Amino acid sequence: MNPRRLKGLGAFASTYGLFSYAPYLAVYMGATAPYLAAAAAGLYGMLSFSESQIVNTITVIKDGSDLHGKLLINVGLSAFSSTDIVVDVKDIQSVVALGNDDLGYEGEDGNVLHVRRYLDKASGSWVNDPRALTLPGDSFRDRRFIDWVLADKKDEGTIADDFQDLMIRIQNVERSTGKIGGLDILAARDTISIVTDSDAMIDH
Repeated sequence: MNPRRLKGLGAFASTYGLFSYAPYLAVYMGATAPYLAAAAAGLYGMLSFSESQIVNTITVIKDGSDLHGKLLINVGLSAFSSTDIVVDVKDIQSVVALGNDDLGYEGEDGNVLHVRRYLDKASGSWVNDPRALTLPGDSFRDRRFIDWVLADKKDEGTIADDFQDLMIRIQNVERSTGKIGGLDILAARDTISIVTDSDAMIDH
């Protein structure tokens, strides 16, 4: 469940609490304020669950299969249903950043993602029709890796595949030891300089 829907559950819980304690709160706040607050919390909860095509999770497949290194994306279709798709890192990019900097969330923009081709896990078939997804701005993210996912990589060819392997290697080292080796840092710096020389990349 993405953070927005988690907040929606919190709003529903607040609605229940406000209605339950409304007679007691009315003594201090009057009869109108608790019910207005409960109604507002309920509306916020419903809005949080009304969105569709929301990215719930993005994970990297590391099972050694033909899909190894590709992205497994769980997409929320409604409040209680979701589906899994598999995407090659070259087939996904951000097309619009939904900025929240004016609200104090610097560097935590939501993004509209364009997926060119994906594997529908439910049917087991590849879909060549483009699909738009929304990555929430308040999601919990690995910033280095998500910046790579959001970049335009469709014309990078094998360089994108090599860089994806490098990112997975660095991620594994970080999670196992909590540190990044010096050789990995140098390799990442060299690879980034090669990739960013291309006109196809978007600066973030």
